[in-house]
Amino acid sequence: MPLSKPYPRLRPVEVFPGEHEGQKVLIVHDPAGLAVSPITVSPAGLFIFSLLDGKNGPDEIQAAFRQQFGATLPFNQLENLVAQLDQARYLDSVSFLNHVQKLHAEYHAAPARRSAESQTEPGEEHQPTADMLERLFRVNEPAPPHQASGRIAGLVAPHLDYPRGQRCYADAYSLLRQGCPARRFVILGTNHFGQATSVVATGKDFVTSLGTTSTDRAFIHRLSERCHTDLCEYEFDHQREHSVELQLMLLQYVLGAGHFQIVPVLCHDPCGPSGTGPYDGNGVDLRVFAEALRDLVQEDPDQTIIVAGADLSHVGTRFGDQRDLDDEFRKEVELKDRAALEAFVSGDAGQFLEVIRSHDNSTRICSSGCLFALMTALPRARAEVLRYDQASDRPSGTCVTCASIVLREHR
Repeated sequence: MPLSKPYPRLRPVEVFPGEHEGQKVLIVHDPAGLAVSPITVSPAGLFIFSLLDGKNGPDEIQAAFRQQFGATLPFNQLENLVAQLDQARYLDSVSFLNHVQKLHAEYHAAPARRSAESQTEPGEEHQPTADMLERLFRVNEPAPPHQASGRIAGLVAPHLDYPRGQRCYADAYSLLRQGCPARRFVILGTNHFGQATSVVATGKDFVTSLGTTSTDRAFIHRLSERCHTDLCEYEFDHQREHSVELQLMLLQYVLGAGHFQIVPVLCHDPCGPSGTGPYDGNGVDLRVFAEALRDLVQEDPDQTIIVAGADLSHVGTRFGDQRDLDDEFRKEVELKDRAALEAFVSGDAGQFLEVIRSHDNSTRICSSGCLFALMTALPRARAEVLRYDQASDRPSGTCVTCASIVLREHR
């Protein structure tokens, strides 16, 4: 039985080493982007954070602190720390819930989803998106496809930031610069930090600094009917998710923002214990969704291209590995990535997931969901890997891998 009233639970956070005024500190970051800003803490502060599990109150935390450090944590100091965390929106509290409900209401009422870079104030330091993408295509020689026959039915490109993923981005989207009759793009992304445990779409049009692209709401409605669920129930998950947005801006740059429609969809991870089903049973099974998408695309006379914004492995000390990013480690990662890509090219979606599960996804492939959905939705397509790449920064202990893939089919 608790000795005191529990504090609210700390929301999921990421912690990085850093420096402040010449001192080594720990930087706490909200990956969902709902907190006010990152905060710096000492190891003792982080220890207190770890005790905010929704069960411990001040008595339990003070006792644990005394046992750990042999010192007293004053009650007022603890209360102030918890209050500051709540104000910064790091706690799963009533005030945070009210804040999120307000954000949901604002998103539902808004006519469109606006990208972060489209809201940059005049005079702020930033590189215009169009200039960045023009350079991306100018400085990167695309990998030529070996199997050029058949129409493009699908693409895989990273959802890394453009500088780190530029070579694979150039490979995929250069193919569309050669001519593209499709006027609908289903963009499958990864739901990194949203609330939905299943597939989630949004009916909002998308506004970026390159223009406005409309969402095909009629197609989403038909897709929801086939899935027997409202795919847009948790559409606020799209507000801060970047994996769809990065593909959209490249499509806008290549084709023109008003020359096509999109169907934006975020996919959950099918490599866990619940497989392709949502772990809490709420929502559509990923396989059921992908098969419904397959049927609608095949029935529709209008040509559709399905794009997966997919990164592969995430390794290094930044992601929890206790190894240096030396050549040996990165080669091990590549072998696991190549095994997954080989299964992808084979067209066997089940085998693709099994390859990742066989090592418990030890390299943290984050986009198995959208890749599985793409394979399942395009069973007649032949996939070709154009490039495999590793964006590695050894000093920061960060390595993210990706690939560019084209899927073609004959009709």
